[in-house]
Amino acid sequence: MNTLSYTTHDSISLRGAGVVQITQPAKGHRFTLDSLLLADFCRIRPRNRILELGAGTGVVSLLLAKKFPEARFVAVEAEPGAYKLLCRNIEENGLGGRIVPVGQDLKYLNRSIAPHAFDIIVANPPYTRTGAGRTSPSLERQTARQDQTAPLSAWLDRQGLLKNKGRFFLVFPAQRMVELASLLRERNLEPKRIRCVHPYSDKPASLVLVEAIKTGRTGLEVLPPLIVHGHDGGYSKEVSGIYCSIS
Repeated sequence: MNTLSYTTHDSISLRGAGVVQITQPAKGHRFTLDSLLLADFCRIRPRNRILELGAGTGVVSLLLAKKFPEARFVAVEAEPGAYKLLCRNIEENGLGGRIVPVGQDLKYLNRSIAPHAFDIIVANPPYTRTGAGRTSPSLERQTARQDQTAPLSAWLDRQGLLKNKGRFFLVFPAQRMVELASLLRERNLEPKRIRCVHPYSDKPASLVLVEAIKTGRTGLEVLPPLIVHGHDGGYSKEVSGIYCSIS
């Protein structure tokens, strides 16, 4: 069964961004809190050009486009079903003039996009190596969660599309932070700002938000931890202030 045959319609609000409408699969890969935290973590200047890799149904680009109205975006998604919804979401949010959807495998972007074209790249790469962990029965979710189509290195290799001093924003598992930092530096992307995300205040970090600068100097800013849940199990005050689901 095609999981994209059934969809839900959700209204999401990010601080400073207003509300976007998202149509996404009822089953299969749906955006998670990770993407919303990544969007909130990004620092964008007026008139920046932003490339989002693996955009899914577009929630990150949509929110950032609402928050930074002078910026321009290219949102790349290779999976056909997600790409179709990405295009639909761009149009339904009235952002067709500011977000350009590209239905292409990220490994081949160098063929269609000129080098050094972007000020910023944003990515939420698959967290799990192929063959590790549980495999979802949903092909869309497998593609989003496992690096079977493109390993982490392939995502970072798109740094050639960044201008000198351009910035690369990612969210990734905290347990793979050393691997990520090593791969970034191999590509002349210097980690400059990180924030660890903890499910609870007394639990180890599960995610890390990273900002790296192309040909940047050494020197790392470690931000205070972001705690997702309070002791009552609900979202913490900070996370509740970052976003809300209206529908």
